[in-house]
Amino acid sequence: MNLIVLAGSFFITGVSLFALKPLAGKVGLIDIPGGHKTHISATPLVGGLGIFLGILLASFFTPSALSQFAPFLSLSALVLFIGTIDDAKELTVIARMTGHALVALVMAVVAGVQLTSLGDLVYVGSLELGALAIPVTIFATVGVINAVNMSDGIDGLSGGLVIVALGFIALLSFIRGDIVTTSFIVMIIFSIIAFLSLNFRRPWKRKALVYLGDAGSTMLGFMLAWLFIESTQGETPTFEPVYALWFLTLPLFDTVNLLIKRPQKGISPFSPGTDHLHHQLLRRGFSVEAVVAIITTTAFLLGLIGFLGHYFEASESFMFQLFISLFIIYFLYSDKIGAAEN
Repeated sequence: MNLIVLAGSFFITGVSLFALKPLAGKVGLIDIPGGHKTHISATPLVGGLGIFLGILLASFFTPSALSQFAPFLSLSALVLFIGTIDDAKELTVIARMTGHALVALVMAVVAGVQLTSLGDLVYVGSLELGALAIPVTIFATVGVINAVNMSDGIDGLSGGLVIVALGFIALLSFIRGDIVTTSFIVMIIFSIIAFLSLNFRRPWKRKALVYLGDAGSTMLGFMLAWLFIESTQGETPTFEPVYALWFLTLPLFDTVNLLIKRPQKGISPFSPGTDHLHHQLLRRGFSVEAVVAIITTTAFLLGLIGFLGHYFEASESFMFQLFISLFIIYFLYSDKIGAAEN
């Protein structure tokens, strides 16, 4: 693992973010306060662009990673482009999701990164998808993209959750001996950390200097989806598919919870709102920093359960049952988290 390259990804991302900030207003990449948004000043939406530039330019110094992940970077750039248009012009939900679905289709058909097996989820052996592989891949990819995007509600949260998920993938890749993949993922993590250094609030810096924007959060969601699928498929996967759920537990819980509950209230599941987990904790009186710490730490502990399940070779079906049981508990009691609102 080349420490110079890792430092380069951090440095390039940081420099890119500072360079992009003054350009953001000229192209409409500014998040204006109002409505459900809690920030108080206009903030550039260039986090995703800076992170991508850091990853891309640092990759040129690692030819093996660049060769292996060129399709990954190309399609990530396409998701970033769709998100940038969305940030500037506000695409409709249908247009945005259609774009993501088409990118996922290219990933599955052209790059060959697709879900062909769900593993042994129900004690009957490996569930092979056959002809359903491509549509399930598209569904899963769009799902992960939206889960990460919907977690992007307060400073530092989605970046922290993505780092947790990437960290477990990198750790398991390292244990397996896949140094190229491990190094590339750690390079992504360093770029995200550079962004967080300008995004996360601290006592001496009470507001974010830049935001991820939909461009950044959807790009990171796509990157996670690709790495999850690539790591769980094939004859010798890095880990079983069920553990991808554990490494992204809270964003998935929050997203599926709202997809079910919002329509019951006559609300579009994709509309902006203040019913996410982080909003409910804010209503409990926690600060933004505390909410990020609580959710990220919980996400890490849940991911650790998944890691230990894999390490000690627990039954995939048992781990899936445990995951579903936890979701049912979350679904039943999540509305009470923010009950202190009144």
